Amino acid sequence: MNKKILKNLLIASGDTIKETYTVDCFIGAGAFAEVYRVKHRFLGLQALKVLKPDVFKKGEQSKFISEATILSHLTHPNVVRVFEANSFKKDKKELFFISMEYVSGETLFQLLKRKIRISLSLAISIQRDLCAGLAIAHRQEPPVIHRDIKPQNVLLSYDTTIPTAKVSDFGVAKVVNPKTRMTDSAGTVVYLPPEGFWGFNTPASDVFSAGIVFYQMVTGLSPWSYDFGGINDDIDAMKTVVLKARKQKPKMPSLINKKSYSQLDDIIMKAIDEDQSRRFKNATEFLDALIHYENRENKPITHKADKVEYESVKEIEEGSGFSGVAGMEELKELLYSEIILPLQQKDLYNKYRITLPNGILLYGPPGCGKTFISNKLAEEINYTFIEIKPSDLASTYVHGSQQKIGKLFRRAREKSPSIIFIDEIDAVIPKRSDKLNHHYSSEVNEFLSQLGECSRDNIVVIGTSNRPDHIDPAALRTGRFDRLIYVPPPDLNARIALFDMFLSDRPVSSDIDINPLASKTENYVASDIEAIVNNAARAALKKKSDITLKMLTDIINSMPPSVSEEVVQKYHSYKNKRHFS
Repeated sequence: MNKKILKNLLIASGDTIKETYTVDCFIGAGAFAEVYRVKHRFLGLQALKVLKPDVFKKGEQSKFISEATILSHLTHPNVVRVFEANSFKKDKKELFFISMEYVSGETLFQLLKRKIRISLSLAISIQRDLCAGLAIAHRQEPPVIHRDIKPQNVLLSYDTTIPTAKVSDFGVAKVVNPKTRMTDSAGTVVYLPPEGFWGFNTPASDVFSAGIVFYQMVTGLSPWSYDFGGINDDIDAMKTVVLKARKQKPKMPSLINKKSYSQLDDIIMKAIDEDQSRRFKNATEFLDALIHYENRENKPITHKADKVEYESVKEIEEGSGFSGVAGMEELKELLYSEIILPLQQKDLYNKYRITLPNGILLYGPPGCGKTFISNKLAEEINYTFIEIKPSDLASTYVHGSQQKIGKLFRRAREKSPSIIFIDEIDAVIPKRSDKLNHHYSSEVNEFLSQLGECSRDNIVVIGTSNRPDHIDPAALRTGRFDRLIYVPPPDLNARIALFDMFLSDRPVSSDIDINPLASKTENYVASDIEAIVNNAARAALKKKSDITLKMLTDIINSMPPSVSEEVVQKYHSYKNKRHFS
């Protein structure tokens, strides 16, 4: 935490407010307020939002508090409960505060920052909760409009198996005028509905903002792309950029996320319709549409746009990502900085004109985790992952493989952001000097042409090879495979983690110390270590005993590693080179 921020806080840990709240710790700050975790004298932990006095004009804070007071009677599992809105004196200054339910978890913004795009089932569950919470406000008479729905204002409680979403930060919420059924507009520019730019909001305005949030959860992207370069905090200029971008029709979510369906497209696109007369009128209608979608009969497995020739197009389920990878820290850090961060922080990377790499080549001995780490990367960001074997691109027809390569990249563009993973890529782009037939050379040319344009379409090609010396040198130039990464056999820490993983949930003796086992297995790959543990387990089963250190040691002594020291040294000599020979 920045020490300067902590030094300039409005209140401090240990402070007592109105003889009721004891400040526990600082949680965070926004544009209008600072948030603290406090202990209520009788009710336990709560969140306390203290308004920044310099942000508001004279008299505005009390108005802000009066609006929050209206919300104190909104009691619903999907709404962060407001308990009290009041003020107190601190160093002769009057500070206004709102006390709220304390939620142990994170914001949807934090989740999306980590995962970029979440599973479809989780996205629908969160959106259903969001609409249920908003529906309570919209059903009040007169209705209450939130006016600032965005991922930062959706809290996720992890107290249950499935996260519960709660609508929070009703700080700018307002009751509609009973006659006009509208309020004046407020909110964050990129989530502002079209009518918000004309100065008014209705319950359908919350629907629009919630629809953008839903689109982001399902696709990992905003419905519209905004270029705020050089604008800084000029709100009027930002509004101009937003209005200009929204003249383009958003891409259907199912074209970005292949796990989505056309019925869900209809719901999302209706929610973010520029014409509010065609939108859901309120959150209740939005919620009803989601419930109807979930309860529909004969749910389609796929739709026509998803049918492809490649049986290896994989649907990556929600997984452990890099946390499920033993060791490989340097490689994980590199993939994080080269792929994940550019996707998460597009504006920052665009500012420095840094793009995704077109391709990444992972080379090294067999069994060192090249395919495994690529799958875990797909889990980490939950993007379209197209896994291709050389046989998938083979064709008995002249130029047939060229056509398949073209279709592969077109599909990746339709489903972008996407990762194309090609195992044994040396068979797809072999050296053209090795007396190849003309049509094989044409296939290499086609692949290299497609590869050189990937990054601009949010596509990354990851290839693996045990024989990098067989790959056409033209593919190894920068602008094609931008990064060439050596993946060695598991290091000591990785082998410790592998032994621990393969021995878990098995009957093991208390004399087993994993560290010396890992020390004895230099150059052993993951499949070797798994075989060692499996063979030891079979020996223990025959004796109806626990797996012992001696069993494991005996098997290691009788089983050499799959990769010899000579082979490791050969690969190591390729490290930091762009040409292999």
